Amino acid sequence: MAEDMSKEKHPRKEYTVIFQPMGISCRVAEGQSIMDAAAAQDIRLRSDCGGKGLCGKCAVEITPPEHLSPLIQNELELLSQECIAGGGRLACSARVAGPLSVSVSESVLDSQEAIGKSLNGRIGTGERPYGGTYAAEPGPLGVAIDIGTTTLALYLCDLRSGEILHSAAEANPQRRFGEDVISRIAYCNNHHDGLEALQRVLINAINKLIGACIGIAGVRRDKIAEVTAVGNTTMQHLFAGLHPGRLGVSPYMPESCNARDVRATELGLDLSELCQVHLFPVISGFVGGDTAGVMLSDKPYLRDEMSLIIDIGTNGEIVLGNKDSIWVTSCATGPALEGAHIEHGMRASSGAIETVHIDPDSYRVDYTVIGSKRGVNPRGLCGSGIIDAVAEMVKTGLILANGRLREGLPGIRVDEQGIGREFAIAGNDHSPGQKRIVLTLADVRQVQLAKAALSSGIRLLMRKAGIDAIDRLVLTGAFGARFNWRNAVAIGMLPELVCQADVSTVENAAGRGAVLALLDEREKLEIQEVVRKAHLLELADDPDFAMEFIRHTAFPEAGRVDGVCGELTEGTGVTRS
Repeated sequence: MAEDMSKEKHPRKEYTVIFQPMGISCRVAEGQSIMDAAAAQDIRLRSDCGGKGLCGKCAVEITPPEHLSPLIQNELELLSQECIAGGGRLACSARVAGPLSVSVSESVLDSQEAIGKSLNGRIGTGERPYGGTYAAEPGPLGVAIDIGTTTLALYLCDLRSGEILHSAAEANPQRRFGEDVISRIAYCNNHHDGLEALQRVLINAINKLIGACIGIAGVRRDKIAEVTAVGNTTMQHLFAGLHPGRLGVSPYMPESCNARDVRATELGLDLSELCQVHLFPVISGFVGGDTAGVMLSDKPYLRDEMSLIIDIGTNGEIVLGNKDSIWVTSCATGPALEGAHIEHGMRASSGAIETVHIDPDSYRVDYTVIGSKRGVNPRGLCGSGIIDAVAEMVKTGLILANGRLREGLPGIRVDEQGIGREFAIAGNDHSPGQKRIVLTLADVRQVQLAKAALSSGIRLLMRKAGIDAIDRLVLTGAFGARFNWRNAVAIGMLPELVCQADVSTVENAAGRGAVLALLDEREKLEIQEVVRKAHLLELADDPDFAMEFIRHTAFPEAGRVDGVCGELTEGTGVTRS
């Protein structure tokens, strides 16, 4: 009690902090980090390392810099002297010690351009549970949510007509607590209010997305009668307010694998007391409801053809099979494929280099930039650009089979020991005056880890299922639907056998599955039965995984890459959808 009274007598000082160019002014307690102060104003800054001061992606400019806590070692290592001299600090490390102004550049904002447009319109053609046709006054309404580790996607649907009235997406605000599920589980374990904090920011973001959708669609919130939600097992636990601690230790068991139904208000959703939320069943600690949603969307379990479905995001979920049997597994591809842990990595948003081509004779780099038609200059590399860059560097011999950068070739910078450290993608000799954007040796290592994990997972799953050929490949997920799959084959991320398969991409199969279950009760029952019968391969328990992983970290030899998949032309069955 004495301690509490002392705190009341000596409250923490508060200072005015202004965020520019937003012009947002607020009062911030002394000692609070700039990142937490920004989050309180709904200004989301990049935090690829979960706010641990390791990635350097949250650099902001402070005026006056003396009104902050002293520089820490990580800032001295990650920020240049020029940056520090100009008031540069890491938002996660710098703490308020006086009134100040924070200048936030566009590249530091953790924004996500809306996705899910490919789902707009009518989903499926079956009978609707409410019957009838679309009317001027829609309703009842439903909401389908895909809770990704990186991105939230939400779809507002008319349950009578099956029409998607509006969709919206944004970055998952939990990112500032950790980039991947393991770090978020650790946050819950290490903070007494960790679960509450992670659930609260997620629910607040979903409420905001619902508000945006109903506002644009011109409908009332109280007409929302049902919600379906999919996500990996950790995300569904956090959404439901279930502690994910058991998912972080062997045998990585979820609280329950069954589908769950709960009232929306119990979760904190700003919806009617009568509105119910249906969470998809999960298969294991690492194969969640999002994989169930993908299966429901594509329905490989009803097909004669052998299907390989890969949902590539922060994790890689793999589904293999047909009407005879379904096999599933999950591998930790890591966030590198979505731009995190990469020197100049970023989301697939305005200013991101999305395609790369390198001339094999001159080593000249050509690229395309998202938003270039609006005069946007390159600011970094998104996942598709990263894969393109690595593939082109492998093809031209700039990257050796072991992942080393080949010293002596144009564009390769070496350190004092003569070791190749980076290759210039933009801001090189061919594009003077632009921001220098490079792919570093450390970036290549991150890609090697991701591609080895995915390649090993696919091969072991096929071996376990006794399958040596596939008829169709479906790529989906935040990254999977946006990259050049031929270049993924070229670097060994995907096996060459996919070149003989029909290849298609789906923008968000997990979200599509959530919509289908929202519109038809029979779909919910169907996927629960499929999940119950699915065969699971736990890669962590497979004795061959470690050796397979090591074997597939290497890249193909440069000369061997040139003819991978040949020149695919129209009529090969390769499609983009």
